[in-house]
Amino acid sequence: MARIDVDDGVQLFVQDWGSGTPIVFVHGWPLSHRMFEYQYIRLPREGVRCIGIDLRGYGQSSKPWSEYDFDLFADDLKAVLDELDVADVTLAGFSMGGGVVTRYMSRHDEEHVAKLALLGAASPVLAKKPDFPDGVDETAFVDLAQGCYEDRAKVSSDFADSMFHSAPSPELKEWLQNMSMESSPQAMADSIEAVGEMDLRSDLADISVPTLICHGVHDEACPFELTAEKLHEGIENTELVRFEESSHALFYEEKEKLNQELVNFST
Repeated sequence: MARIDVDDGVQLFVQDWGSGTPIVFVHGWPLSHRMFEYQYIRLPREGVRCIGIDLRGYGQSSKPWSEYDFDLFADDLKAVLDELDVADVTLAGFSMGGGVVTRYMSRHDEEHVAKLALLGAASPVLAKKPDFPDGVDETAFVDLAQGCYEDRAKVSSDFADSMFHSAPSPELKEWLQNMSMESSPQAMADSIEAVGEMDLRSDLADISVPTLICHGVHDEACPFELTAEKLHEGIENTELVRFEESSHALFYEEKEKLNQELVNFST
């Protein structure tokens, strides 16, 4: 475990387990690196080093009052990878983290990265645009942000419910809710608005490394046809793996399958 300086007065928390081929995990909204627990406890046994990062505003990282957008998150990620001095990593992003790693690959010229894994990714674009009429109405993201200031606990509870194809145990849902409530309310609100404003379609052409796309076919947060299929079309060297029994929480609902895909892909 380490805390890495990425900005004046801002440190990111990094969990580093195992040895071997490194996978760097970037979590989704509004969670933390701990969401990958069921990857961390298996992959190091298969020769995979698991590096989990809490984005600024989340988990055990600093929670400054600041802008929260994909450029900032990508720059923070670059600072962490520079400090760790890792090479040829598999960079894995889930949900909002999928958008972060998409932006990183273009903004920072794929530095440190040999392979990319997009897991239930909120990428390249979710909200409706003039040339993307099938997207989600942008007011949905504004409403979520407003909800963070009015009843953030309910937003966290509702989002946890929406993540699963099969109902989770009450204890598992509580775990995710508690993880969500560790985040900064400002980061949580501003980040989801940034997801609504996000358009990373032009970044896809800059991705040249082999890319694994894993996505639940029942995903409501990041609908399969709006995200996984668009990523598969827009990135040159991709493999698209459908998770038939998962909604958004493929990291838990089909954890054994996801773990095996990551081992096969990264090693």
